[in-house]
Amino acid sequence: MVDFGVEVASAEDEARWHADWLARRGEEWRRQGLADDDVAGHVERLDRMRAEAAQHPVWTLRTTGPAGEEVVGLVAAGSRTDPASPRAFVYDIWVGPQWRRHGAGSAARAHVEDWARANGLPRVATTIDPNDPAQSALFGAYTVTAQRMQRTLTDAPPPELPEGLAGRAMTEAEFPAWREGSVAGYAEEIAVGRALSPEEALTQANAEFDELLPDGPATENHSILVLETGDEPPGSTYSAEIWVRHHLDAGRAFVFGVSVVPELRGRGLGRAVMHLGERAVLAAGDPVLALNVFGPNTTAINLYTSLGYRITDQSRVRELTD
Repeated sequence: MVDFGVEVASAEDEARWHADWLARRGEEWRRQGLADDDVAGHVERLDRMRAEAAQHPVWTLRTTGPAGEEVVGLVAAGSRTDPASPRAFVYDIWVGPQWRRHGAGSAARAHVEDWARANGLPRVATTIDPNDPAQSALFGAYTVTAQRMQRTLTDAPPPELPEGLAGRAMTEAEFPAWREGSVAGYAEEIAVGRALSPEEALTQANAEFDELLPDGPATENHSILVLETGDEPPGSTYSAEIWVRHHLDAGRAFVFGVSVVPELRGRGLGRAVMHLGERAVLAAGDPVLALNVFGPNTTAINLYTSLGYRITDQSRVRELTD
């Protein structure tokens, strides 16, 4: 049994870790198909977020015992102390290859959790690649709060809409009611995903919609599309809708929202409206479409998986109750 100790990293070790961490994260985004300019932007934002954390310590992980000490890895964390959502973040746990599967990662995770408790932080959050079995196992007790998925549309272009269905752009007259309902739904999602109160979530949701859609449905690089079936329920002018942001990254669009009228769910309209959005994305020149699923929404995940989307990363959190 190997015992591990943790101590504050030296300036030299921290600098070495910092450069390596950013390089590894950059490679992850390149593997997802991002262009170099977009990778650089993501790396810069990630580094700035860490630098702006209330605390952002880096620790050295060492073996301990009669055989002597050896540096086996590094762990980096951060803290957010604002009243709305105080939490610790695990930014990175890196363990040397020869020391993996010996409990070093678990020791590092436990150290961050103890540090969070000592600093009055009630939860620990992290982002992992769920396709990596080691990361999935290390944070298996953490709850999934969101996951990112994407598909390269040019690998299998979306089909035409089935007969009887028609797609069109949302009108100015339809936009206010859609916005109100979408803001309310988004607020419910981020209240869970970001651990916010309902009031705080609604305020944030409104602010984000104002920023994203300053010109309503006519906002540049945004498409809000609706699907008509011909048998819309009373009070509805369409049966499903999808909101897509074109060119979010070079060659990559993003789904900001998709929904089906409740009375018409279970009829394949979610799949159809996704195809409607995918065709608009290809027409705008983006070969890749990405999206986010909040929480363990298995219905949505199963739909997107059946359409060829794959999970690229997950946000997970653990409430520290003990």
